[in-house]
Amino acid sequence: MSKSIEGISDNAIVWTYKVSGNEVTMTNPTGQSYTAKLDGTDAPMKGDPGTTSVSVKMIGKSTIEETDKRDGKVIGTWKMTVATDGKIAKGTAVDTLANRTTLFDVVRQ
Repeated sequence: MSKSIEGISDNAIVWTYKVSGNEVTMTNPTGQSYTAKLDGTDAPMKGDPGTTSVSVKMIGKSTIEETDKRDGKVIGTWKMTVATDGKIAKGTAVDTLANRTTLFDVVRQ
């Protein structure tokens, strides 16, 4: 059984990640994007008025940890671990501003 978040378009919950060498690129149909090194250095977030930069670290072979920032202040983090089959990932998002944690599954399309 799947649940959707009321009031959010499907485009807002679709992300594309591509890891190439020591960088990851994220794009979203709503216009958000970034290209960041996987060493935790800050990179600009484009198209998102609430997030000005991100930093991304690769933890092991299958986990990406992203820290979202607004004007240098951490506003949220999320971690995604891809299963060995590469088709499903488990995610955890922490909204620092709202003091809320969300667990989610990611499905490869």
